[in-house]
Amino acid sequence: MSAREDDLARVLAYLELTVTRKLNGLLRGSFLSTATGDGSEPLGSREYVIGDDVRQMNWAVTARTGVPHVRTSEAERELECWIVAEPAARLSTGLADTTKRHLLTAAAGAVTMLNDAPGSRTGLIAGGTPVPAGQGRAHNLMLLKHLADATAEHNLAADIDTVMTQAPRAGLLVVISDFLGSLDWARQLRVASASTEIMAIRLVDPADEALPGDGPVVMADSATGETIELNINDKTRAEYAAQARAHHERVINELRKCRARVITLRTDSDWVLDFARQIGQH
Repeated sequence: MSAREDDLARVLAYLELTVTRKLNGLLRGSFLSTATGDGSEPLGSREYVIGDDVRQMNWAVTARTGVPHVRTSEAERELECWIVAEPAARLSTGLADTTKRHLLTAAAGAVTMLNDAPGSRTGLIAGGTPVPAGQGRAHNLMLLKHLADATAEHNLAADIDTVMTQAPRAGLLVVISDFLGSLDWARQLRVASASTEIMAIRLVDPADEALPGDGPVVMADSATGETIELNINDKTRAEYAAQARAHHERVINELRKCRARVITLRTDSDWVLDFARQIGQH
C-alpha cells in the first residue's frame, strides 16, 4: 500500500468510527427506495395460512390464542445512492482551519458508509469521471481515493446528467458542493427530482459570507490564477456580504424547486453534529 493509500485508509478508519457512532442508520431511515430486499423488520403476527413458511411460526402467539400464527415483517429497502461531488479548486481556500475540500471528502465518506447495508450500493462522480455503484470497505476506500485524486474543474450539470443516464434507478442523488458557481445545474436537478430523492450538501466557509481584514489586498482566482487588487473597507464589505446573501437565496430557491433536502456543513463548525442534527430534522 502506497503512502497516499495508507493516508486514505486512516481517513476512512476515522470516518468509520465517527459515522457509525453518531450517524448510523440516519440515511437509510430518511430515504426509502422503491426496491425491496428480504424482510427483516418485525411488524407483528397474523394467522397462519397454507403455504406460509413454517420457520416464521410465532409460537408464543400461537400458544396464547390457540390459533397458529406466523411472524410478519417489513421488507428492507435497498437504496442505490449516487454522489455528485464538485472538487473545485476554490474549495481548498478559506479562513477556517478546515477547508471545504476536507468537508467534501468527509461528507462523501459519511454518505457512502451510511448507505453501506445489505443490498444497498453507492456510486460517485467527481470531475466528470464516474465510479460505478458498489458496496463494502474496499469500495468505500476506492471512492475516497477517486475523490482525493479528482482535481478537474467540471460542469456540475453535466455530472448530474451523467448519473441520471447511467443510473436511472437511483433512489437518492446527493450533490456536494459550495454552489458558488453558475446555477446552470438547476434544470438538470429539477428533471432528476421527478424520479429520485435529492439531497444537497452545501459547504460553507466564513470567507464565502464576509471579507476579512482592511486595506488593499491581492485576491487570486484559485481556478485560473487571475489576480485583482481590492481595497477592503466598510463599503466593499457591505457589498460583498449583500451579494453573498443574494446568491445564497438564489441557490436555496432553486434547491427548493427540486424538493431537495438541504444540509449545510461549515468549516468553522462540527460537521458531524451538524449533519446528524439536520438529517434528524428531516
